[in-house]
Amino acid sequence: MRIVFVGAYDRSVDGNGRLALPATFRTLLGDRCYVTTDPDGFVAITTVENFEAEADNLLDEVRNGLKPESALRGFGVNSSIVSIDKQGRITLDETTRAHGGIRAGTSVVLAGAIKQLEVWRPSRYTTVRGEDAVVQPSRVWVDDDDDESAAGGAAQ
Repeated sequence: MRIVFVGAYDRSVDGNGRLALPATFRTLLGDRCYVTTDPDGFVAITTVENFEAEADNLLDEVRNGLKPESALRGFGVNSSIVSIDKQGRITLDETTRAHGGIRAGTSVVLAGAIKQLEVWRPSRYTTVRGEDAVVQPSRVWVDDDDDESAAGGAAQ
């Protein structure tokens, strides 16, 4: 079964670093999941299956010479497997929280990103959402009325 993470949720990390997951995803994640620090400044939560598939893809890329062996180490050391307690919470360790700029006892935003949940410090999330809204300007067509008469004239 392919799990798709969607939506945005306001949550808080308690004084012990515990984060309650949305009820929608608790049963889908099972009793454990992977937590990874992302270079973009957030913490990712994904299923065991999704993590293992990503690890397999990375192994293939290393075997085929597309990525260096160090990519495996980077992926491994920036990830950890965590248990989900009976209340549907995971514990984010201090190092993981520091990476995301998240302090115990503060709010976070959980954002669905299809293959994973992203845990964001609210100010960082506001910034990236603002950047998401920036799109290339629409094309502005400047149609010269003479084009039609020129095309019509050329056909004659």
